[in-house]
Amino acid sequence: MTELASSPKVTFIDQDRRRFVEQDLREQVAVAAGQAQSYTVPVLVMSEQRLRDNVRRFMAAMPRVQPHFAVKANPDSAILTIFAEEGACFEIASSAELDALTEMNVPVEHILYSNPIKSPKAVRDAAAAGIEWYSVDCSEEVAKIAAVDPTAKLYIRIEVSNEGSTWPLAGKFGASAAGVDRIIETAQRLQMNVCGVTFHVGSQCTNVNNWVEGINSAKGIFDKLRAHGYTLELLNLGGGYPLQLTGSEPTIEEIGAVISEQLESIPSTIKVVAEPGRYFVGSAGCLITQVVGLATRDNARWLYLDTGFYGGLMELAQNFPLTLVSRRTGAAESWAMAGPTCDSIDVLGTHQLPANMEVEDLIFMPNLGAYCTSCACDFNGFPAPALVMAS
Repeated sequence: MTELASSPKVTFIDQDRRRFVEQDLREQVAVAAGQAQSYTVPVLVMSEQRLRDNVRRFMAAMPRVQPHFAVKANPDSAILTIFAEEGACFEIASSAELDALTEMNVPVEHILYSNPIKSPKAVRDAAAAGIEWYSVDCSEEVAKIAAVDPTAKLYIRIEVSNEGSTWPLAGKFGASAAGVDRIIETAQRLQMNVCGVTFHVGSQCTNVNNWVEGINSAKGIFDKLRAHGYTLELLNLGGGYPLQLTGSEPTIEEIGAVISEQLESIPSTIKVVAEPGRYFVGSAGCLITQVVGLATRDNARWLYLDTGFYGGLMELAQNFPLTLVSRRTGAAESWAMAGPTCDSIDVLGTHQLPANMEVEDLIFMPNLGAYCTSCACDFNGFPAPALVMAS
């Protein structure tokens, strides 16, 4: 019998949601279990059916919104192909991501360049490929793009609340009200076309009001752009759509209902898009990793895995609310968990697992289809997780 071992601090909002989360975890582990028999290295098992279902569910929840998958979440070519088949478009942040899509013959009109800060070479690469839409959040970026492609269409990334997000993004990006004025002033001086607005509510956002605030703020920027003679074409709702990790998160249907109501005041001439990343791939991937060592250090029990911070578990190290699943039964205890490298940063926090864990036991980590393999490297000679597609 597989036990679900997780932190006791999680509070579920009702029993139905708790049952859904636990059933979902079991289904993810069941899909991955077929790879356990021949285990040699860490492996991320992706479910093709779940990938397709996630896209379809998102589209059904927000019929007006065209999803552009955030490629950074998982740039595997098989995954990108599945999303293209399901009618999704794409959002990129680099020349490498652009190359991956052009090699698949994705039409450039299906690609948004939403990294607010791009190198001059990246802009040149994108312009040469025919990319039309670029995000900006400062006047300097407007000038950078103008020097390469004066025909580009720009959409302003504005600051918005990230309250309720597990991984806030505010601060690094997002124009303030004064910043928006500087962008418009620079765009007018350089005769650049500013015809859209975007925002990002933060990764794994559980606060639906952030999208409401973002849409309302965008409407204010639209008014300002109209007053300066610009024709509005795009509202980009960004990413942040959460996985169901604890049972306390709003569902995509609940988020979609709120967003759809807010969009009723947005003219039909304005195209509305979004940039789901984690939502599309997260629940479709379950990582299998192996215990390679146990240690008792004073009063602490340590458990070492064959992958860690450098092997795709960066978010686990940052207290992302993942559930770890062991095949062992018995009373749980706290384990200090670490990866295999010699670096002191390769520590993954304290987690609840059965007290009778042994070396060579396997641990399943559901909901890791996003930002696992895409963030992994082979530091210290330890291999990054392989990615395997299951039906």
